[in-house]
Amino acid sequence: MSKLKIRPLHVGTIKRPLIVFMVSPDPGKLIEAPLVCWYIEGGDKKILVDTGGGNPTLTERPPYTRENEQAIENALSNIGVQCDEIDIVINTHLHWDHCSGNQLFPNAKIIVQEEELKSARSPFPIHVSGYNSKMLEDINYTLIKGDTQIIEGVKTIFVPGHTYGMQGVLVEAETKNYFIAADTISRYDSMMMKPPLISGINVDLKMYYDSLKKIDELSATVLPGHDFDVFKKELYN
Repeated sequence: MSKLKIRPLHVGTIKRPLIVFMVSPDPGKLIEAPLVCWYIEGGDKKILVDTGGGNPTLTERPPYTRENEQAIENALSNIGVQCDEIDIVINTHLHWDHCSGNQLFPNAKIIVQEEELKSARSPFPIHVSGYNSKMLEDINYTLIKGDTQIIEGVKTIFVPGHTYGMQGVLVEAETKNYFIAADTISRYDSMMMKPPLISGINVDLKMYYDSLKKIDELSATVLPGHDFDVFKKELYN
């Protein structure tokens, strides 16, 4: 039986129109949404999924706030983990709010889809502001292609649509399988529809809807990427 558990970490808050997270009847409604990283514990490797938005004083992407204890290094320290102990970082994609802490993990293998790095370095003009250029040039990434087993019980699942190289993480935990969906499925509300409501930020609708079908076929409990309700549980096992 797997001993893996997933711990959500709140690493900041952004305020954006709802359509950023899901196309809805009220797309212009402004909402606050958390930035979320996920620590996978209980295995032979210490794994972190995404690294957050970095220092708000150094970004030009307001409204974005982060309390001191929400800095990824402090959020990890509060659960007894230091940045230099992390063995593997999995970036679901390379938008600024998911990878801007990458440089804090000197001993980690930082995994991203090859297609994600390629397309992030040459985005559509409308998407340029979604990227942190330092994270595209200054990080030594380990590049993968498609679905990839990372360790026993942890597998990346290629789900393009939000970006060309989007991936989620399938975790075989103690009691059930979970899928860390990041921005492919950002909100619990979006799953009230079938298929779930997509993000208003996307690069290919056919890819996106094919990916939603692929996620559904995993028969896993989905953990969305920007919903405060994920913090109702300290651990997902």
